[in-house]
Amino acid sequence: MKQIGKLALVVMFALSSAQIALAHGELVLSLNRDFGYGGFDNKIEGLFSLQAEGPQDLVRVDFYIDEEIIAAVSEPPFRVQFSTNAYSPGEHRLSAIGLTSSGEELQSNEIVRVFLTQEESRSAVIGFIAPMAGIVLLVVIAVAVIPMALGRKEKVGGYGMLGGTVCPVCGLPFSLNVLGLNWFEGRLQRCPHCANWSIVRRASPDTLAAAEARFRGERPTVARAEGEAERLRRQIDDSRYEK
Repeated sequence: MKQIGKLALVVMFALSSAQIALAHGELVLSLNRDFGYGGFDNKIEGLFSLQAEGPQDLVRVDFYIDEEIIAAVSEPPFRVQFSTNAYSPGEHRLSAIGLTSSGEELQSNEIVRVFLTQEESRSAVIGFIAPMAGIVLLVVIAVAVIPMALGRKEKVGGYGMLGGTVCPVCGLPFSLNVLGLNWFEGRLQRCPHCANWSIVRRASPDTLAAAEARFRGERPTVARAEGEAERLRRQIDDSRYEK
């Protein structure tokens, strides 16, 4: 979260600086990642683009890496693409010089980046992904192992704030766990009675009552609402026997 906040501040500062610079007839150079690695530590590797923005009468931009010109662009958008692998690893300075229709020469801001090799960028990516994968693994272990460690049996009733559900395998009720994984159809959770994993939803009180009766070996009583059409049909059938 801190890195995202820092990145947002950097972007906001860059945009405001660009607007101020353009208002004063200056040339603003920006670096965009097209494909590759671009960390928060000014280290990059892969395919990138340099783009220059200046006054409306800008007619040409020369792009430089260190002291070497890499492209001369004479029409907007003033943009050039390059690969860091075409240059030696290490620190490089990126800049541009613009020319207006009146002959005025504009010097851009300078961007300093460290070009990495493919092996170095691969190691940097692994170093970023590994902690994230570790966090995901810990969550998965917590969801899978903690319910198992708590035991396979569970008392019926008192289902907690998430309510209860009924196992589609053994038909017995159990509480929904806050550590269960959310899926589109429900929650992936392990039944504490039969130890099977299923995708379950929160059950209604009537469904839970019937499952509780099965848990106790009782015969559940299911109340059925009688519709108006069924009631009329019954009255018609009963009227046949009336004299």
